[in-house]
Amino acid sequence: MKPEYANTFGLRKVTSGEGEILEVTLDVSYKYMETALTFGPKGMENVSTPSAELLTSIVMNRQSAISLRNLLIQTLDGEN
Repeated sequence: MKPEYANTFGLRKVTSGEGEILEVTLDVSYKYMETALTFGPKGMENVSTPSAELLTSIVMNRQSAISLRNLLIQTLDGEN
């Protein structure tokens, strides 16, 4: 099985009517190039097109999202 590396992240949030964040979803995916055969005036050609595949979605409540943020800050604090 070929390893798949995440290189795209998306963030979605659900808020209450008052604007309070209730839930945060982190979508993790990767992008790759697909090759397709096309037939045109020049005959048969290979065409590469970008594609993406969703690997996972992580749903967090407010407190777990804050904990993840704090963990990232602590982990990267010594980085230059």
